[in-house]
Amino acid sequence: MEHKTQRLREELGRPELRSCYEKEESSKANKAGFLLSRLSTPLQLLFRSPIISIVALYIAIVYGCLYLLFTTVTDVFQTTYHWSVSVSGLSYIGLGLGFITGQTFLGFTSDKVMMRLKARKNDIFEPEMRLLICIPFAFFVPISFFWYGWSVQAHTHWIVPIIGLFPFGVGMIGIFVGLQTYVIDSYPRYAASGLAAITVSRSLFGALLPLAGPYMYRALGYGWGNSLLGFVTLALIPMPVIFYRFGRVLRERAVGNFK
Repeated sequence: MEHKTQRLREELGRPELRSCYEKEESSKANKAGFLLSRLSTPLQLLFRSPIISIVALYIAIVYGCLYLLFTTVTDVFQTTYHWSVSVSGLSYIGLGLGFITGQTFLGFTSDKVMMRLKARKNDIFEPEMRLLICIPFAFFVPISFFWYGWSVQAHTHWIVPIIGLFPFGVGMIGIFVGLQTYVIDSYPRYAASGLAAITVSRSLFGALLPLAGPYMYRALGYGWGNSLLGFVTLALIPMPVIFYRFGRVLRERAVGNFK
């Protein structure tokens, strides 16, 4: 950044030009301290910005539920449907098609919805405009848990649980992409740190929650075990609405220089 600023001073003949990072960088005693400061920014956002904290928790729970579901897929298709190891990977086709469908739909509609909302507010952009499109996606997630769980429990044809994973793929990608875009628009200067905070949170849930999977499904079975996850995600359906309605208030309560 220092070299770029110096080059601009020379090219434009403006010696007064200063980088917005110059004061901050010059105050660092050494590079190690500067690096430590940058590495701690995601954690600061996670604990000092209410909207990042809640968004990260919401995404982490949905992500953890996905990985709890993953603990059953391979075993179900190998033991219940007698698929070989080499073929059992095809059981994720429904989920993959859901991801593609959700991403395609979001790509075509997200900016259009945002531009319409912006036009209604006299071309004043607010990051929460990104969240309206997320609301319907939240309804897709619980469907898969009930559909997949009880179809496996009833030993239906193998195509039924595979189709049952499709809604989850649609809903999950819509929630993830929509909320991550919202974080980027909310904290453009700290976008990478905001996404890092979310990634760390969901990775922890994705790593730890599946450890309980075998015990849960052994006790409840595939039907009620997945229904439990379905009820959890069903209770979380209002979250995108809450973010849309109160996101601005939560953003303004950020502590420090993240506002």
